[in-house]
Amino acid sequence: MRRRCLLRLVTAVCFLSVLQVHAIQRGDRVAILPFENHSDFPGTWDLSRGLPEQLAASLQQTLDLVVVPFDSVTSKTDTAGPLTTDQYRSIGEALGADLVLTGNILDFSIKRFSVGNPFVAGYASYTTLVDLEIRLLRTFPGATRVESFRGKAEEAADDLGLTLLGKPSQSGAVHKQLNDVPFGGTVFSATLIGKATHRSLQQIVDGLATRILNETVALKARPRILSLEGRSGFVNLGIADKMEPGHRFLVRSHIDSQIVGAIQIIAPLAEHLSQIRVTEGEQDIRENDLLRAPRGR
Repeated sequence: MRRRCLLRLVTAVCFLSVLQVHAIQRGDRVAILPFENHSDFPGTWDLSRGLPEQLAASLQQTLDLVVVPFDSVTSKTDTAGPLTTDQYRSIGEALGADLVLTGNILDFSIKRFSVGNPFVAGYASYTTLVDLEIRLLRTFPGATRVESFRGKAEEAADDLGLTLLGKPSQSGAVHKQLNDVPFGGTVFSATLIGKATHRSLQQIVDGLATRILNETVALKARPRILSLEGRSGFVNLGIADKMEPGHRFLVRSHIDSQIVGAIQIIAPLAEHLSQIRVTEGEQDIRENDLLRAPRGR
């Protein structure tokens, strides 16, 4: 009997060692920290803030994630020098976030390409490059893995703008006046650098989308509380249901279907069994109460 129990424990540990700890749930709370700018872009845009804000808008609209207001984030990151992974997680925990996203702006540039003498007569065109690297961290206790996503996009003018006696083409004039264009606005989105920015951010959003928990698979089992003692208990969702440490569920009363609390997966133990902890409603949750994956709050 003891050998059988030991075998089950070893099996569970082996399963846990290969489980991902960064799956994302719709409704997760995300803190996006200011990006580190390693580009040499000479403009006046605040890229360290502007790019995270653009990413935040996309995450809220397309992935149904809850993004912590940027002002709240910056109030916790007012420290000199680069932060460590542990510091990033601590900031996320202080903000009540499930996920923390940090980023590096590797390249953000506009380059002019000319044929002929632009001060006499010739052709000029522009190419833009936006290269971003994003890191995803979970604030769940014990989560140590850092996952990276890359967004890299280049845009070039479809036609070469004619220049005569040094007079810029319409395309060139727009780019020379970029400092007067609000970052992220409609006019910005129509420029070459705006298009490259959108494409690079979309690549990151697409990468994050692949980590969204498939709630349909999880909910097929009619998930419920199996047992509960204090704040600890067990539910009938497990490895086969793609559960991972950190996943959260709202709890509905099996009597009147009212939301009575919330739980979080601590460890998947078997195909349809996981250990959980109560995060809200300890006094109100009962055995056989039903679980529902949270959506945007």
